Amino acid sequence: MKNKFAVIGLGDFGMSVAVSLAEKGAEVIAVDNNMEVIEEIKDKVTYAARMDSTDEKALKSLGIDKVDAVIISIGTHFEDTVLTSVLLLQMGIKKVVARASSKIQEKVLLKLGVHEVITPEFDIAKRLANNLINEGMIEYIPLDENYNIVHISAPKMFVGKTLQEINLRIKYNVNLITIKRRHIIQDEETGEQIIKERIYGVPTSSTLIEENDVLILLGKDRDLKKLIE
Repeated sequence: MKNKFAVIGLGDFGMSVAVSLAEKGAEVIAVDNNMEVIEEIKDKVTYAARMDSTDEKALKSLGIDKVDAVIISIGTHFEDTVLTSVLLLQMGIKKVVARASSKIQEKVLLKLGVHEVITPEFDIAKRLANNLINEGMIEYIPLDENYNIVHISAPKMFVGKTLQEINLRIKYNVNLITIKRRHIIQDEETGEQIIKERIYGVPTSSTLIEENDVLILLGKDRDLKKLIE
């Protein structure tokens, strides 16, 4: 059975979410009050409708009360986000996710009972700042105030050693989730060699760290920084 979602507000963020969900095989209802946007997305999702999301009858006519989750990404009109959130919560939607553009908006939405609030601008800014400050860090994904997932280039001192020898958990208090490893493949048409990254899978104690490996680690910020300083 397919997952069913509705995305309300089709700016850059909402459009990307709706199309990405559809590409993964989900049924997606896309809603916006701009007909040009609806025309742009209508062939990429299950159904697209130009509609005022603060109209309860209109929302129900689309079957939004039967979806698994609704993502609200209305943008600059925060009043509409609030009203739409209240309507959806009253309709008993299983999960309401709303976009906020400030911490005050985030607090308001959480007080209303919205299940999850996303602040993409703040998240991107935080990740960018961490990536710039920590030069050895390729990717930074915050989980909460204490724990993060990071992608780092394998330190030179780890290359040629097994995970048992490195003993990340005991020596550094971090956990290795998996490894991205470079593989050289040959293009069948051109004969050229192409470098591609592949996920190693579940590493074991005997896994050997190779040059150019990218380690995907979970841990506290202070412990992770010790590996890249």
